[in-house]
Amino acid sequence: MNNSSSERIGFILDFDGTITTKDTISTLAKCGISFQKDKRKDFSRAWDRIIAQYSEDYSKHVETYRPVKEERNTLQEEVEWFRSLWENEVKSFVRVSESGLFKGIQEQDWKEFGHDAVKNGEVVLRKGFQDFVTGISERGGTWGIVSVNFSYHFIRAVVGAEKAKVVVLANECTKEGYILGQEADEGGFRRVVATSDAKLASMKRLLHTWSRAPKEGFSRLIYFGDSGTDIECLVAEGVTGIVMSDDGKSDLMRTLKRIGISVLHVEEISLGGDQKQLYWARNFDEIVSSPLFASAPKA
Repeated sequence: MNNSSSERIGFILDFDGTITTKDTISTLAKCGISFQKDKRKDFSRAWDRIIAQYSEDYSKHVETYRPVKEERNTLQEEVEWFRSLWENEVKSFVRVSESGLFKGIQEQDWKEFGHDAVKNGEVVLRKGFQDFVTGISERGGTWGIVSVNFSYHFIRAVVGAEKAKVVVLANECTKEGYILGQEADEGGFRRVVATSDAKLASMKRLLHTWSRAPKEGFSRLIYFGDSGTDIECLVAEGVTGIVMSDDGKSDLMRTLKRIGISVLHVEEISLGGDQKQLYWARNFDEIVSSPLFASAPKA
């Protein structure tokens, strides 16, 4: 793949459960609890309460929301469902912020948390991720991350991208312990990235950032995600979506089947095929060995 936009591919990835094998929010909580414990403060019960309150709010929302899951059979209905979770998600973000769990944690601390989490096996990257990143570089491609994670500094450390020119759009935890979005809106409010529509907006900002760089035109854009918060990005106009799923039977895969969206294995992907077709893969080894990479010459 040379630097011609006719052959360049842009790769956009979710973080939790996509690059990593599982969600890392509990890992961040453990880091915060450990950090505060060193200051003789115990936040373990506070975190348990936050989780319990979130679960209660979510259950109530599921009970009252209409149409119920079994009756949602279109993409639009499913998108509206995921967008409806905004209030519950924000409530939880506020609880975490006001609890003081992350108060006093600096940027360097988040980076160390990320490095240590990978080193001790608390966070595991999906098989083949580093080869995937290397393959993108060898083929002149570009990649970036959009995430609802609490800390983009943590993300950069986990993927080893502190010094790389990789755009990571996620939330930021201030040294006062408040979780905010990275960018302010017109009113100066830094709205957190928490739901599918917010991730779609983040992806569009990422694409805008890329568009300002020289030679960053793309023949194809690929989005990788694993959960409901990724659904709008996966099916966005001009984007080919790839679902990361251990066995092809994840919640998101079942959701897509329920609303009538077919998902083929990535080995069937064609660079000249329908960009609206969705695909799935177990790991990045399958991506690297797929036609997506095999048919693209190195720069």
